[in-house]
Amino acid sequence: MEKLFNILKKNLWIEVSPSMDTKSNEWIAAVYKYKEGEWMPELTEGNFRTAQDAYLWAFGQLDNYEA
Repeated sequence: MEKLFNILKKNLWIEVSPSMDTKSNEWIAAVYKYKEGEWMPELTEGNFRTAQDAYLWAFGQLDNYEA
């Protein structure tokens, strides 16, 4: 959780959720940036086998992301 709060200080947030296609059991990750009074999606990716895989991808993107 601490890692999530640290990115929040940079006006960024990660959301991981299951795919709407419940048969696939896949996960989707999104990186949001807070600007102009609302959260806007900056990066998205899907087809992750687990929620942990999705979080790992998102945090990996933030390592190289210039907000």
